Amino acid sequence: MPLSEGTSVRISYKEYATGLIESNTQPDPTVDPGTTGAQVVRRVSSSLNLVKDTYESQEVRTDRQIVDYRHGVRRVTGSISGEWSPATYWDFIKAACMADDEVVTGSTALELGSVAADNLTSTLTFTNGDPVALGYRVGDIIRLSDLVAGAANNNVNFVIAAFGGTSNREVTVSPAPATMADEPTFNFKTSGRGVAVPSTGHIRRKFAFEEQFDDIDFARLFLECRIGGITLNLPATGLATIEIPVMGRDMGVFEGAAAPFFSTPDPPTDTGIFAAVNGLIRVNNVFVGVITGVTITMTLEPSSDAVVGQNYVPEVFLGSVRVSGTLTAMLENADMINNFVDEDEIDILITLTTTNASDSPAASVHMPRVKFGDASVAVTGMGAQIITMPYVALKDTSTLAGVVQTTIRFFDSEAAA
Repeated sequence: MPLSEGTSVRISYKEYATGLIESNTQPDPTVDPGTTGAQVVRRVSSSLNLVKDTYESQEVRTDRQIVDYRHGVRRVTGSISGEWSPATYWDFIKAACMADDEVVTGSTALELGSVAADNLTSTLTFTNGDPVALGYRVGDIIRLSDLVAGAANNNVNFVIAAFGGTSNREVTVSPAPATMADEPTFNFKTSGRGVAVPSTGHIRRKFAFEEQFDDIDFARLFLECRIGGITLNLPATGLATIEIPVMGRDMGVFEGAAAPFFSTPDPPTDTGIFAAVNGLIRVNNVFVGVITGVTITMTLEPSSDAVVGQNYVPEVFLGSVRVSGTLTAMLENADMINNFVDEDEIDILITLTTTNASDSPAASVHMPRVKFGDASVAVTGMGAQIITMPYVALKDTSTLAGVVQTTIRFFDSEAAA
């Protein structure tokens, strides 16, 4: 009998038709979510597992032995870990934000007039319309096309850093565009989708995950799972990683001809992997080149409590969104230390790309209101001195143009509805 190898394990997922969990029943998985329409997900590892409460007899006996040990309520716990790549984990990011992604149609000269660019001020300036009213937001990755004299700005990823001027027509972007005079013909659009934690109308989603061990005709199907958050690790040297914590209600086992459960799932994405060296980090409205690492932990603190009369949990509850992490940087001046000492509220905008190409697939994370909880410097060695700054992100309460009143917002240039 062969032994299973990790390279033969395929992990697939499918979202249920509704995020509702019926407390006292479980759906037939062949009906919901069904065996078709799943998606293979890329991964480094998975720790998804069915766990059960256990109860050991405490009876005091003259034979000095334990005579009973029982299984109780079951639930699914664990996480899927991978290397962060565009589009790959967008369904889970949306689920963690409890929102639908945002759709912004492209804009033209009919809506925004002409467009000029200034390399010195790093701005795009339009002569008509209102980009914010059209749906553009800080953190969006946008591209211009059909420019003639300013062709150097065609199909370049520009990250929106701020809006200003009359009707928000002066758009600060990064990288700085090539200077150009007014161009009367152009297209201006976001590339991809954005999603943020909303203030109202939160959407609960649930998924089924299958681990198929192809070499031994065996599969585990984890049922009615909610996404418990997102953890991102962006090292200065190395690939960006993502971890998706999961909590669910039950697990099914399939063997032989019954495995796998999902038939012909869609193949995994083939996008490149983000590396933090390919990107930009803005802290307190200044793009910083001395950051050595960033972690972002977004948790919804999922919980599942047992009830009498059934051996599966009635619901997987999600709590408030809490976003925290750590930023490390080479000590350059007192600015960030003073941000901590003065309890400043700052913003952090991170943009990552998969290549050095100007139109590379890209993603951004915007936390518009952040407070540092420490600013420690361990004086050591002869090289750069490193400042370590744990932080907590809070819901933004400002009225800055184009800034979503949220704790965290994600944008993915390759995401689709």
